[in-house]
Amino acid sequence: MKISKLAILFMLSILLPGCWDNTDLTDINIVTALGIDKDEDGKIIVTVQVAEPAAVQLTSSTHGGGGGSAQIKPVYVKSYKGETIYDALISMKSIIDKRLFLSTTQVLILGERFCKDGINETLDYLHRDYQANYLADVLVARGATPEQILKIQPDMDTIPAMYIKGTAENTAIRAKVERKMLIELFKDIKNECRQATIGQITRLDDKTVKTEGTAVFMNGKLVGWLDQYQTRGYLFVTDKVKHTTVSCSVNNSKISVEIIQSSGKKNVIFKNGEPAKLSIQMRLEGNISEYIGKETLNSPEDIRIIEKKISQEVKKEINMALTKAQKDYSSDIFGFGELVHKYYPQYWKKVMDKWNDIFSRLPVDVWVDIKIRQTGLIKSPMKKDE
Repeated sequence: MKISKLAILFMLSILLPGCWDNTDLTDINIVTALGIDKDEDGKIIVTVQVAEPAAVQLTSSTHGGGGGSAQIKPVYVKSYKGETIYDALISMKSIIDKRLFLSTTQVLILGERFCKDGINETLDYLHRDYQANYLADVLVARGATPEQILKIQPDMDTIPAMYIKGTAENTAIRAKVERKMLIELFKDIKNECRQATIGQITRLDDKTVKTEGTAVFMNGKLVGWLDQYQTRGYLFVTDKVKHTTVSCSVNNSKISVEIIQSSGKKNVIFKNGEPAKLSIQMRLEGNISEYIGKETLNSPEDIRIIEKKISQEVKKEINMALTKAQKDYSSDIFGFGELVHKYYPQYWKKVMDKWNDIFSRLPVDVWVDIKIRQTGLIKSPMKKDE
């Protein structure tokens, strides 16, 4: 409820200050989430999730208590078809009572069919419109339409958009989804040296979604997916892992290591004027966060064994992500093309249109080194005294 109240206060703070074009709150529909998809005929389907501030306040104040008044839905969801995004939004006025206020949009959900047809040109409206919230989280819906995602009724938050945004934030902290804001997506679309990626969202039931995994694009079109572990491998290489936990098994024991620092270096190695191979070097630091076993961790050799195992796990995830990007999708999502463009500009000019094919054929050397700094307050496993 606190998140919902803060969200509404944030919305009101935008709308209420006096200025020459001030609009009364009662004259607009506050859009909290936007969905964009396509139907089988190629028509654009725009879905809006609209919040009713008075209803949200009423729901929050009566939560957990009695109350005799009839409940008002805090949000409603409407969809409309059009030739373009703008056409669908304008045409939606025929079924809603007020104009749509898009600056309060918290999440943008893109549909699979829409993404497979290409997002580069179609998102032009959101790039041009002054109302678009460039800080909105962007996710691609897998196995469900944006409308189905936005119609969930979560128990954990009055406004579904805020619940979805919260799950994206939490999963990004664990490095299992790439958190992508709209302004970052626009930058990716314009970047000719790197292919775009967007976080994935799935619908589990009427009340729950899961934000894990990554949608992979090639020239603006959705070509496939990375699962949560492949996603983390990709995030390691692109230096986007701030915090995560990696687990492994050592001598019939289970160990979880909290990664507290991660830095990587990519390189494209040239020979005779041509790229010969790709190189990835990762340096990690971590602490042992959990140990399930019988032995005591009290020797440097014990720590070295754990470091080796964790390094192998991280290397495996990186290789899984590379295999998907190179062999399945031929999409340089890692940004090796940026290095070629920067250090070998003349070569890049010749191959930029076919770089992704070149990238997909290059061998990769992956090196991972981790240093465990702390083992926790105890060195012995939790067990009953004998």
